[in-house]
Amino acid sequence: MRGIMRSEKGFTLVELAIVLVIIGIILGAVLKGQDLINNAKAKRLVSDTQGLTAIAYTFSDRYGRFPGDCDNDGDLNYAALNATTAAFAAAAAPAFCYPPANAAANADDQWNEVIKAQLLSGAPRDLAKNLFNGARYFAGPAIAGVEYNIVVNRQVPCYSAKMMDTTIDGALDAGEGSIREISGGAIRIATDAWTSCVTEQTLVDVVYFFDKRPN
Repeated sequence: MRGIMRSEKGFTLVELAIVLVIIGIILGAVLKGQDLINNAKAKRLVSDTQGLTAIAYTFSDRYGRFPGDCDNDGDLNYAALNATTAAFAAAAAPAFCYPPANAAANADDQWNEVIKAQLLSGAPRDLAKNLFNGARYFAGPAIAGVEYNIVVNRQVPCYSAKMMDTTIDGALDAGEGSIREISGGAIRIATDAWTSCVTEQTLVDVVYFFDKRPN
């Protein structure tokens, strides 16, 4: 009887406390590791975006215009802010769009050109993805009648967009500086917060004015 009672003995409060502490340590390590991964990806998005602008200026030094500026007027022809990754061709077809037959906006032109200039390698569809699998591309939208050259990153988590904002602009504001939020299909042009960020994981679209920018 004594042996049977000993075998049915449960955990003591001390043992349960030790188990809970161990579980807490493990969970803390997992969460901390995820934070490190998220920060690394956010920093990578900043460097990738700045790398694209460096490629644009290198291309400009060689050919006198930015990639995708098919009519050579200083402004990128592609103006869409809501392109999706699937919109880009899988293979690089014509080499250069200058001199163009027309000024038609074609998102593939920018990638075909940097590929043929040997500034990037791969298929346009692959190059047009950021590391969060959203679309990234050069564009030239007009704001209040003025055209600007930007890099668009779509569908990135808010924590990454905010890190880009503070890293490049030195302040967390979604409506001024070089980093802006796309909200309601338009680029913010007034000082305000990242209003689309319900949580840090909310996906937002962000642009980088790499040439000139609105006030």
